[in-house]
Order: sequence, then structure tokens, then C-alpha cells
Amino acid sequence: MNRIKLTLLLFAFIGIHTNISLAQEADLPQPSPGATIVQNFGLVESTVSYSRPSMKGRKIFGALVPYGEMWRTGANKCVNIKFDKDVNINNQKVPAGTYSLFTIPNQNEWTIVINKNTEHWGTGTYKLEEDLMRFNVKPVTIPATESFTIDFANIKQNSATMQLYWETTKVSFDIVNDYMEEAMANIKTSIEATQNTHGIYNDAAEFYLDNNLDAKQALEWAKKSVEIKERYWNIATYSRALAANGMYKEAVANAEKSLKLAEEAKNMGMVDGIKRNIEDWKKMM
Repeated sequence: MNRIKLTLLLFAFIGIHTNISLAQEADLPQPSPGATIVQNFGLVESTVSYSRPSMKGRKIFGALVPYGEMWRTGANKCVNIKFDKDVNINNQKVPAGTYSLFTIPNQNEWTIVINKNTEHWGTGTYKLEEDLMRFNVKPVTIPATESFTIDFANIKQNSATMQLYWETTKVSFDIVNDYMEEAMANIKTSIEATQNTHGIYNDAAEFYLDNNLDAKQALEWAKKSVEIKERYWNIATYSRALAANGMYKEAVANAEKSLKLAEEAKNMGMVDGIKRNIEDWKKMM
């Protein structure tokens, strides 16, 4: 009988302990909720995971976040930045991978720290020897921002500006993806793998034209595209390639052909661009 009572008490204790554990893991709102942003530019995908504390009436920089001290830059786990391809930051190569970001705020200058250990909670486990790089940036004054924010701005074909801002302070730095060599290799591979596909030749020609590369090669690909199959968009590319090679009369003739087809397709955005090209090229004839 005593053994039965002991067994029942043991099960009761396990049940109570389990309920307490479950209660401790209750799903509740977080004071500094997590956020993830993904931004593509060039041929790279950048992913930032971080937590967003709010001011809540407090003074932040120089108080809650002391000047001259390492800051986890947000709350909870350290900021994680992932690049799926190599990038350049502050003219230094950052290999593809995931990194943590720390900062050292000061009134007139911040230090940005990119660290190779991504499992930090706070700064207690930070080690200088795990740094990938450090560089300094100048803070600027902005209208008050309640919640700490990281985002990307100035998105260009090969770069984006990462911004960190909170309270009335913002710092930023550029991230660059030198995509040209990889893009050229991708063009070659795609053409070899999918010969006689008008879309691939058109894309290759457009890329060369957009980046002011070999105009003769762009013309060769654009011509090949329309020879395989004529569409208003690849005829428009062909006209651009002709113009890039100084063949304005032929460029206008093909642009007028693509204009008619684009109007029939009701692609008014392209119609406007073709009209502008025709106007410009006629002046060059």
C-alpha cells in the first residue's frame, strides 16, 4: 500500500512540475519583439535578424546605451546578418556567411563591429579575436524614432545602404556586391545551356546595354533574339543595341516597329520609353 501511495505521489509531483514548466514557457508578448528583413541587390540576398526595443519614455544614447561601450545593438540575441554571396563593406571583403553585428556608440562617431560568432546574447561572450572587421561611421540626427530599426535604403544594382536608427540618431554604411564577373559567367552558361532561346539572348543583350559593356556583342545577341522569335520587347532591345553602335536610322525603324506592337499589347510603360528613344535617336540621324 505504501508503495502505491509513493507511486501516486511521484506521478502527482511530475504532473505539477510539468504544468509549472509549461507555464514558464507560455506564449506571451515580448518587450523587444524580433524582426527579420530580407533585401536583394546585385546577385546577393541579405538577411538581417534582430530585436526591436522601444524608447518607452527613456533617454537612449548616453544613458540606457552608454557612450564608449560595446552595445549588442538592439536587445536579446545579437544582430545576425547573413549574405548568401561575397560582399564588400568599407572596402573590405566579407565572405558569404552569417555574422553578428555590434556597435560602440559615441556622440560624434560610432564603431561598427562585424563579428564571426553569431551566438552572442549581450556582450559578455564577445571576443576581439573573433572580429572580422571594425570601421567607423558618423551619426546623423533624425526625427525621433520610438523603436530601434534596421533597414536598407538607396537600393542600387550593385549596392544598398544598411541603416540603424533609434531615438534621434541614425548611422549607416554601404554594402556592395561586385556581381559583374559572376553575371558574365551566368550569361555564358545560360547561352550554352539554352541555345536558340530568344529570352536568354535578349536578357544578355539588355545586361550589356544597361552596364555599358561591349556594344557589338550586345547587338549580336539582340539580333539573334529577334531572329529566333520577334516580340515587342526584344525588338526594342535590338533597337537600343543598334543605337549603341551608332546605327540610328535602323534603330528608329525597329523602335517604331516595337512601338506598334507594344501599343497593341497595351504595355504603356514600355510605350513611353520607346517614344522617348525614338525622339532622341532622330536627333542623332
